[in-house]
Amino acid sequence: MKFIKVFTTIIFSLIIFIPIVTFNFTPNTSSQIDNRMLTENPFSKESLASGTDLTENIENYVNDRIGFRDEMILGYTILNDKLFGKMVHPSYTYGKDGYVFGEGLTTTNTYSDFHESFADMVKEIQDYCTLRDVPFLFVLNPAKPAVLSEFIPDGINYDRSWVDQFLSALEEREVRYVDNTQTLREQTVRGEVVFNQKYDANHWNDLGAYYGTNAILSALQNDFPKVELNHLEDFTVSQIRQTSLPVSQFPINELVPSIDLHLDDLIVKTPEFQEELQMHPSYQTFSYYQNPDKMEQGAPKVLVFQGSYMNKFGYKYLANAFGEAIYVHDYQNVLNFPYYYNIFKPDCVVFEVAEYTFSNIYFDYETMKNLDMNPPLDSIEALEIPKSLEHLSTEQITVEKGSQLTKIYWSTDLSYDYVWLSLGTETYDMKETENGYEVTILTENYNPGTKIEILSYDGKSIIAYQ
Repeated sequence: MKFIKVFTTIIFSLIIFIPIVTFNFTPNTSSQIDNRMLTENPFSKESLASGTDLTENIENYVNDRIGFRDEMILGYTILNDKLFGKMVHPSYTYGKDGYVFGEGLTTTNTYSDFHESFADMVKEIQDYCTLRDVPFLFVLNPAKPAVLSEFIPDGINYDRSWVDQFLSALEEREVRYVDNTQTLREQTVRGEVVFNQKYDANHWNDLGAYYGTNAILSALQNDFPKVELNHLEDFTVSQIRQTSLPVSQFPINELVPSIDLHLDDLIVKTPEFQEELQMHPSYQTFSYYQNPDKMEQGAPKVLVFQGSYMNKFGYKYLANAFGEAIYVHDYQNVLNFPYYYNIFKPDCVVFEVAEYTFSNIYFDYETMKNLDMNPPLDSIEALEIPKSLEHLSTEQITVEKGSQLTKIYWSTDLSYDYVWLSLGTETYDMKETENGYEVTILTENYNPGTKIEILSYDGKSIIAYQ
């Protein structure tokens, strides 16, 4: 009897003390079980200076850092799944018939001024492109429950009426768009699996990307007849077995589609630009591909602002269709649209968003409301506005030449409505800064011997600085 008491005491002591001994003190640690950064030391200078509740911070710190945290969460999650058929994972939720949806993606989104400003922003970008004779296409990709609504769990109010209101707002503004909701629904009715039952609950799968990007290419064929659709028979279609949900150790057993486009001949220029290209610190995805065969056939250069749907699968189908395909993570970066346009000077522009990304986290509301992009210089000159000449001293111009990108600065205390840089036969939009104006261009387009001319417009006249 005494042995049993001693043994029990030892066991319970180990249960209590082992998690304490294995406490995780490592700073800047992320959790693979729920895909987030763990709470930092509540007594650090940063935490104390934040002004947040110290007691709450201590509790969160202990809960996040206690030993075997991930193992306990995983065990609890699996136990609930096996015994009660419930998904208690922070990133996922069960639907009907074993379908898995992303947690938080099946809630109601009310149409608001944010969506109106978003529509205005899309219109502003389209106008920018149209005035430069560059075709533009906006693409809306649906969330999984929009296509597989019959599998949404009971009790979830999935009200998608705001999407119809938003598309109506685009139509009122005469924005050219593709809504892939209908595309993917039609393929689902035909028996195609465009969203996996379980794996990667927040995105379409490889087959969904194939159909969705073909819808984009089909729309752009009106502008570029040489752009060809992709065909499954040209690729290798197979299946991959997935044994856990993404960013999670939650066990599954599902075969998902995998499509190999055999793009070994693509020229990858991504690394050459990544270090020099200006991007939002939280959204750094960028790719640049050249397709020699398509370039020889005269296929155009496309600049695509895209989210995770296209970043994971969709990009390769566009790379297979265009001569050059440049992808920029759209979140926040698209609000700096002229910067990328001036660098890459594309033949057409695609702006893709997923249904669940309409929020301030991804597209800053205040920035959207205050967008004011340069009109083309020749559209101002066509108004026959008075023009004067001023001397441009070399001290006012600073050039920072990189291997791929070159920044040109104009130092001035003056402020104008719009400013352009004329360099040879090309004209670029300059952006106002604290010390004047700047623009970034391809280094290959900058020749130190080329004449620089800066033209400004103040609403009344054009001043040419030479």
